[in-house]
Amino acid sequence: RRGPPNRVAGVRLDQTGLDKMPPKTEKKEVNLVLLGVYMVLWYTLNVQYNLYNKKILNAFPYPYMVSLSQLASGIFYILPVWLLGLGGRSFPSGFEVSKMGTLGFFHGSGHFATVISLGAGSVAFANVVKAAEPFCSVLMGVLMTASFPPMMEMLALMPIIAGVMIASMAEPEFSQTAFIFAMSSNLLFAARGTLAKLIMSGGPGSKKIGGADVFALNTLFALVIMAPLAFYMEGGVIQDAWAKYTTGTKALDLTALLNGELDTKTKPSPEYFAAYMLVCGLYYYTYNEMAFMVLDLLDPVGQAVGNTVKRVVIIIAGTIVFNKPLTQQGIVGSSVAIGGVLIYSLVKAQASAPKAKKA
Repeated sequence: RRGPPNRVAGVRLDQTGLDKMPPKTEKKEVNLVLLGVYMVLWYTLNVQYNLYNKKILNAFPYPYMVSLSQLASGIFYILPVWLLGLGGRSFPSGFEVSKMGTLGFFHGSGHFATVISLGAGSVAFANVVKAAEPFCSVLMGVLMTASFPPMMEMLALMPIIAGVMIASMAEPEFSQTAFIFAMSSNLLFAARGTLAKLIMSGGPGSKKIGGADVFALNTLFALVIMAPLAFYMEGGVIQDAWAKYTTGTKALDLTALLNGELDTKTKPSPEYFAAYMLVCGLYYYTYNEMAFMVLDLLDPVGQAVGNTVKRVVIIIAGTIVFNKPLTQQGIVGSSVAIGGVLIYSLVKAQASAPKAKKA
């Protein structure tokens, strides 16, 4: 007798982090109040990260070191959780270092590519290009697992591709660097997601690890793996650049820090800018953790809607805060691309529904 197929015990990882849970085989009661609180926190932390990150890059254009600092900031969250056993969590064991190292490489390089893209272009443009990640996920799935998706899923990718092309042509400050690195991050995060599914599905003699702890291990491995690259690219100039930029003497203002204030005309003190980068890194880590908590409560349709709305919120916030509104053609392209992501997610969820029932 054939046993049930292997499952992915965890989450799907993507640019922002842990963005999608696999379909559940049993329905469970969802606390709508708790879900609403999680959704608000998820969106708020995600938007805050994007805005803080862009302000840092506008004032301090060293994306490799900025990316590394954000990975390092996760340590201030991970270690207390594991050491104090918060939420019943502890340092996971039983994972294969080689596989987790490969996963960490995809995670770290994907994050670096995302930050470089955000530094070279607008927040809105980078997020529109990153809407093409489903296409890259399908491509990496074919390359890494030799499995082709159904025809309907492949057709559902067309609006995404078309929307990204329209928005790219309409971008008044089109940056080839922003486009290339955003697409590179799509491919790297897609590879990460595919490999994460293979790792988290478990196997004979292997221990399953929860999605939150996989993301924590990802962060630690990524930090170690990407540090040499960051220091090679910017290590020789970062000390002088830091000293040149952080010449302010104003005391650390927690209110200004939490409000995201970073005036490019008035240079900050070293203490303020270091704290600002730490807060940005914690936003990056915690919004990914919150994504896991949110999407663990949702079915595939809810996941699709949540991810789509999240990207819309980031684009709108970016255009308002940085006063860079989209052109009419850019709005059309963005709408088509993001709408395409929703359609693709719904088609994929519908295609996987019968399999979940049979299991």
